[in-house]
Amino acid sequence: MIRLPARKTPLLEALIYRILVRPALRRTFQRIALNPDAPRPRPDLPTLIYANHPSWWDGYMTFVLADEIWQCEGYIMMEEPQLARYGFFRWCGAFGVDRHDPRHGLRSIAYAAKLLTERTQRVVWIFPQGEITPNDKRPLRTFAGAAHIVKRVTQEGETAVRCIPMALRFEFGAEQRPEALLRLGPAHLVVGKVEPKALHREMDQRLQAEMDALYADTISGATARYRTIFRGRQSVNVVWDEVRSLVRSR
Repeated sequence: MIRLPARKTPLLEALIYRILVRPALRRTFQRIALNPDAPRPRPDLPTLIYANHPSWWDGYMTFVLADEIWQCEGYIMMEEPQLARYGFFRWCGAFGVDRHDPRHGLRSIAYAAKLLTERTQRVVWIFPQGEITPNDKRPLRTFAGAAHIVKRVTQEGETAVRCIPMALRFEFGAEQRPEALLRLGPAHLVVGKVEPKALHREMDQRLQAEMDALYADTISGATARYRTIFRGRQSVNVVWDEVRSLVRSR
């Protein structure tokens, strides 16, 4: 058993989301936006989402997707020292991993697989880089935990796993407050016997492809067409422009 398992409690999770997560997001970001063709979880298949880890805010983005958009039963693998410090996130589905302890790492992989095999409508997020890493650092370096989770689910649970790569970026642009940009790539279904090394390489390729595509969308301005899934407070410059426009109209 892992040292810090999830203690998911819907009532406490809703409370934490409303009094802690949502206000913090509103204060910080002008908006959170998602690519319009992003796949959604399926109730008949367990879903594993593997994402890059560019900032402290990444876990909050999973809350927005799980609670605000999908209303799904979400879980997230979190570094044990951070989870020990913010233990209330266990009520929201966070569970610990110690990547410096191989035995505990294996237990966390087994725990994540158990979550996915117990109920097919669950979604588990994992950040395989293992630590906060700048968006554009290359080569992409990740741990193979996601591939091993899939192996356990498909072989021990005898079920398929729906895997989705997720790229994250945070950009200021022309606003006082940044926007959080999320891009979910095409889902890929993994069935039957899994060779972890090959699947790990494939996941890295898929994740980097989404990170590169999100960078290209940001540079070209295509993220303006991303769907706003959370609206924060308006930046001072926007408020001021509205005031000036109102005054001039009079």
